[in-house]
Amino acid sequence: MADPADDTLTTGNPGRRDPDGVEFLILGELAVRSGGRLLPLPGPSVRALLSALLLTPGGIVGEDRLLTLAWGADKGSRRALQCAATRLRTWLRTAVGPGVRLEHAGSGYRLAVPDGAVDIGRFRERVAAYARTGDPERGLALLADALREWRGPLLGGRPEPAADDPAVREVEQARIDCAGALADLALRLDRPDAAIALVEDVAATAPYDEPLQARLIRLMAACGRNAAALRQVERVRRRLADELGVAPSREVLDAHTFALNGDGDGGRALVPRQLPAAICDFTGRRDEVAALSGPLLAGSGRGGPVLLVVNGTAGVGKTALAVHVAHRAAALFAHGQLYAVLRGPGSRPVDPAEVLAGFLRILGVADEHVPPSLDERSSLFRSRIAGRRVLLLLDDTMDDAQLRPLIPGTPGCAVLVTGRVPLAGLTGARTLRLDVPPLADAVALLGRAAGRDGVSADPAAADIVRMCGRLPLAVRVAGVRLAHRPGSSPGRLAEHLRPEHRRLDELAVRGMAVRARLRENYEDLDPAHGHAFRLLGLLRTATFPEWAATAVLGTSPEAARAHLEALADAALLDPLGEDAAGQVRYGMPVLLRLYARELALAADRPRTREAALRRAFGGWLRRAERAAHELAAAAGPPTWFEAEDEALAAAIEQTAAHGFHDLGARLLRATLGYRALRRESELRAN
Repeated sequence: MADPADDTLTTGNPGRRDPDGVEFLILGELAVRSGGRLLPLPGPSVRALLSALLLTPGGIVGEDRLLTLAWGADKGSRRALQCAATRLRTWLRTAVGPGVRLEHAGSGYRLAVPDGAVDIGRFRERVAAYARTGDPERGLALLADALREWRGPLLGGRPEPAADDPAVREVEQARIDCAGALADLALRLDRPDAAIALVEDVAATAPYDEPLQARLIRLMAACGRNAAALRQVERVRRRLADELGVAPSREVLDAHTFALNGDGDGGRALVPRQLPAAICDFTGRRDEVAALSGPLLAGSGRGGPVLLVVNGTAGVGKTALAVHVAHRAAALFAHGQLYAVLRGPGSRPVDPAEVLAGFLRILGVADEHVPPSLDERSSLFRSRIAGRRVLLLLDDTMDDAQLRPLIPGTPGCAVLVTGRVPLAGLTGARTLRLDVPPLADAVALLGRAAGRDGVSADPAAADIVRMCGRLPLAVRVAGVRLAHRPGSSPGRLAEHLRPEHRRLDELAVRGMAVRARLRENYEDLDPAHGHAFRLLGLLRTATFPEWAATAVLGTSPEAARAHLEALADAALLDPLGEDAAGQVRYGMPVLLRLYARELALAADRPRTREAALRRAFGGWLRRAERAAHELAAAAGPPTWFEAEDEALAAAIEQTAAHGFHDLGARLLRATLGYRALRRESELRAN
């Protein structure tokens, strides 16, 4: 491997080291350099603490996690941690100098280091730069430089307490993924010599990773080392048979064919691995994961591919769920995974012909052989993957027409689709409508996104999650705010979120904005449905009956129903079915309601808004007075009041806020009998 002091980089990539500055090395044995000279390291407990902090350079690591990483579960103590932290500060001050410092932040510690001073940071930055670049040659150099940061196993094999830590596993997997991407790109560019030595080093540390072993075999054959490639096939086969009792995967067998024939498929097509990175803080969704994973494992597509569709409102976590499931199932699809986003800039549908051209290129079709028409591209695509096991993840689909040309025609493949609207035209598709997660899972997500111990246990965490409507995007934004503002507490963030008129402003951080995602849903509506969405957002009740929508919109029941169904299809309303009083009911999640209200205040005249609310409150008043009369005459149970209890309370409060005092007073009087009856019932129950 390259010496860590060597800086012969030619890519101009980020994370360049300062040869005269301090340098921390953990991608191999732990080492610290200053001015090009190795520094004597402190004692074992301080080294363990330093190693744990360097796994997340510049980030806050909670005390509980540091104890586990450095000493193992139930072996360390906070006193030992504090002593080690004191000795580490002393060592940093005397041996390293003022550019590095250990900070106590909240319930954890942070090692502040100069940019580019830690090899793991440089590795990650180069991999990230590769993902951003559109230049294949530069991408090849970036991936190679990233792997050259490694001098051996992480932390020299790392202390045993860290063996099962997610951060350790993530770093090791990132090295394997980087080597796989380098191999794929080198094969595509016909530059196997630029990757083989680096991939060999990584493959030696991952003997059971069949995708990486298959790539190494292909690289060997592409370099003209066919005999070595065949010997590697045999080593992999024996290892799997003797130690695991299994046969090689289809991917290894295809690589074997490649080594025997120079290419098993008539062209040097790499195995595509296009899935986005796995989501490290994915939380909950057990039932949903099982519902999607089952058909993928069963592989039954009734003569065609397995088709799975995930619907739901913006920010509910459709992509996160689909990516998580796709990674879990990736091993079932030995011929690769393809990925495309079908919503373009400005919410314009991406042309499926463009998507197919990209798929064909990565499957080995040269540019000059990509057909000009959509139908021809679709036909060639289906021919290329016929008889193969390929998983397609098609994200943020806008309509059926985009999907049809992209669907394979034979069994063995699977298509996992996400979209905000129902895709009724997909014959044989299984659809999962994704809702917000339960409160406990949403609180857990907040804690993981914050990356700070104790956040989930803070009583204010549940308040934050409720004010976010349990919408995963909003919860994640709130968590990121806590993560990047070490002095901020959940209680303080909850106070910032409490005023409804400011909440969407607060739910934005570092390019993540809830309002922007909700705007995409709204902009997909036609103007009439958009107008209905805005007016319905004026109601401050979480749910409302279908007749209330008729009143708000000032239209016929049939026209109101058409608006409601369109908004439900667009995932802007939740159809709740019939309530106890037999009324069809809908819900508008809190953040959508706040956004709709914003839009109404900006786009609709005050007179229009006031008339809509008066009609709605008048409807509740008429029904409340009728129900009160029936209740007083013992002619009917309080079922209607029970169904409308929350809506009536919100309506009474809202009439006062808008100055509709006549309506508010009559509504209040109409509910007095029911409330007295309820109090009496509660007293009897107690």
